[in-house]
Amino acid sequence: MDVSTKNKIHMPEKRQFLILIPFAFFYAVAAMCTELEKAADMGLMQNIGRFVLWLSAGYLALLVLCTVISQRYVIMSRIPVLSRVPEQKERQGKWYLYVLFMVICLLGYLPYYLMYFPTWLSNDAVWQIQQVLGWVPGSNHHPYFHTLILKIFFMTGYRLSGTYTGGAAFYTFFQILIMAMVFAFFLYQLYKRGTRIVWLVLALVFYAFLPMNAVLTICMGKDEFFTASLLLFAWMSVEYDLEEEGRIRRWAAYFITCLFVCLLRSNGIFIFFGTAVIIIICKTVRNKFPVKTFACMAAVLLCYLIYHGPVLHALHVEPPDTIEGLTMPTQHILCAYLKGGELTDEEVEMIDRVVPADEVGEYYNPWLFDIVKNFIREKGNQQVIDDNKWDYFKLWLRVGLRNPLQYTVAEIRQTAGYWAYKTRDYQYLYGEYYMVDNPFGMTTQRKLFSYDNELAMHDFLMGFQDFYNKVWSLGLNTWLMVFGIAYMLFDRRNMMIYVPFIMMLLTLFLAAPVYNEFRYAYGLFTALPFLLSYSFGVRRK
Repeated sequence: MDVSTKNKIHMPEKRQFLILIPFAFFYAVAAMCTELEKAADMGLMQNIGRFVLWLSAGYLALLVLCTVISQRYVIMSRIPVLSRVPEQKERQGKWYLYVLFMVICLLGYLPYYLMYFPTWLSNDAVWQIQQVLGWVPGSNHHPYFHTLILKIFFMTGYRLSGTYTGGAAFYTFFQILIMAMVFAFFLYQLYKRGTRIVWLVLALVFYAFLPMNAVLTICMGKDEFFTASLLLFAWMSVEYDLEEEGRIRRWAAYFITCLFVCLLRSNGIFIFFGTAVIIIICKTVRNKFPVKTFACMAAVLLCYLIYHGPVLHALHVEPPDTIEGLTMPTQHILCAYLKGGELTDEEVEMIDRVVPADEVGEYYNPWLFDIVKNFIREKGNQQVIDDNKWDYFKLWLRVGLRNPLQYTVAEIRQTAGYWAYKTRDYQYLYGEYYMVDNPFGMTTQRKLFSYDNELAMHDFLMGFQDFYNKVWSLGLNTWLMVFGIAYMLFDRRNMMIYVPFIMMLLTLFLAAPVYNEFRYAYGLFTALPFLLSYSFGVRRK
């Protein structure tokens, strides 16, 4: 291509015009469903008009943004001030920069750790510690693999200090160190990819100083370790080619990371499996069947099955109860039953065998399944579903075929927080605050800071949470991700980096017990800096 053609602003290709249509359609559907009640009060023609308006505006915005971003260097070259900005280039990595990033992240988290020493303790963590101490039977309700990790470090701290507080502090510091190392790794990768200094500084602030990252890092729970594994899994899925010769260390690292994704969250196996299928299909279509990649994926799946079978059985670990994994089917059927759907007497009787049908309406919440779930645990009979799985699957299918509107409404309301640009409720970023009541005698013990400092920190955390709710939401994470994917396809880039996060969102659409829980989609939030770098940064071979 000659210089005159290369430096000329050109119209998008026909392919680029077409590729944006489904993404504009997503934004239009999401925007309409965000205001479901408003749409219900309008007539058919009004709703069609609103949809066409959203579709047109979304398509136009996508087309303009993608065209400008893809030709930004040509545009910048014609503006005197911007023409002197150097082109982005990949950098040679330097080990001490990784150490610097890690130290800055640690310094960002340590004030929270010392302020709320030894940890932020949630009710979930209390139950897991009770399992560690042998006070209650082991349970896989919260992944037992994480409970085993907690056991190693909690008991090490307990033996060194002689107190449960010391055990919690030791585990929490280990978690802080791991997350600082992982976030520093991605900052280091951004540096190597040629990210401009201003964006690199913003990414550093994002990882080291945003309160939600610091608070979740000091909170005992599975979310941080799963998030770390998910980020590494996504990065390795793009950067590692297991088919190359002499890559046994990469193979081993990828195997371990995949296994951690599967074992640290109940939906992890679906994220891994869906991504693995896409990778194998893409590699097969592009070249030939990827034997080493398939062997790695098969080994992960085999280890997962062995762990969830013989290993957990040998450890006498109880599986989660049946209703835990039936969020969406239950919400679908209850919405049809309670909101004007058409059910036969026999179908109502099948509901009544699981949960008192005349009482369930008092507990039904279209945005929060936990209330009905706990009611079923207390007064229902989950064993009926266990003994008649096929019959209840057919019940869900039959009712859905007759009541598609109710099923659609139930799905929208139970998942809206993860894709809607605004939500009906205030979102709590930090979950359960501080130290819940516990049987271990653990209390918050400030280190270095005063009581007045703690009050100031509380005001800061609450103020930041209010600010977040005014300017951002989990749904906007998804909208930004969809735009990143649209641009990558528009610009012929490899969008594999997004596949694990697409799979994560799909699992939430299938089984999210809360419609707008920050920690369930935390992995996508923390991935945004390097996802955007892959979308809009230096194009790599």
